[in-house]
Amino acid sequence: MPQNSPIPHDSWAEAYDIAYEQSFGRFYESLTTATLELVLGTILPPARIVDFGAGTGRLSIPLAGHGFQVDAVDPSTGMLDQLRAKDPKGTVAVHRMHMQDFRAENAFDMALCVFTVLLYLLDEEALEQSLEAAFRALRSGGTLLIDIPSKALFRSSRSQKHAIDRYVTVEHVNDAVFTYREQLTIRDEDGKRNFTDEFQIRHWSFEKVVETLMKVGFQLEKNFSRELAGSGSQYLLMKKRQGGR
Repeated sequence: MPQNSPIPHDSWAEAYDIAYEQSFGRFYESLTTATLELVLGTILPPARIVDFGAGTGRLSIPLAGHGFQVDAVDPSTGMLDQLRAKDPKGTVAVHRMHMQDFRAENAFDMALCVFTVLLYLLDEEALEQSLEAAFRALRSGGTLLIDIPSKALFRSSRSQKHAIDRYVTVEHVNDAVFTYREQLTIRDEDGKRNFTDEFQIRHWSFEKVVETLMKVGFQLEKNFSRELAGSGSQYLLMKKRQGGR
């Protein structure tokens, strides 16, 4: 994503958690729990984890609570402000930047790039640079958990619940690029608040992502798509290959 482009969700970060919790209900919670269990079944604390596209800390904070050393990377100031508010003791180290710009002083045991982070990468250069950043951040033999969103997720939706009215439109622009627009109304003790957002997203084919992962130096460790069925994405655990670039 170009550095001067709007940062997705930044304009309504304060409402992000409630919007997703209300929109997806128990599935949202169960997917988070399943992802955490997958991580806990792969490595043990106090291993070091970097969470790319960490957002409001959906994974970072509970993983830190389990005793992992966690670094959260996200380009949105608003989303990271929400993370910090939920983590007053500062158990998670925060880095405001795009994934492709991340540089680590010490190697991590695991990297996370899940919950549709890939769709914010709009061209092949951004995709390759982002996966290279994950590769560089890991120790030899370290692992990357990544999800690859299916094209079925690129559709408009509407959610009306007692606390929210949410309208999402996804419009095809060209090739694999789409425009995402959000109109959100939140009703709570503070009254009614309205938020809007607009940015571009891209569908990446499974084959292209795997090809790029292999190119930068990863090898497939395990396919967890069956364990996380229903998410609309395929989940892969990739291992940093010795001698990769």
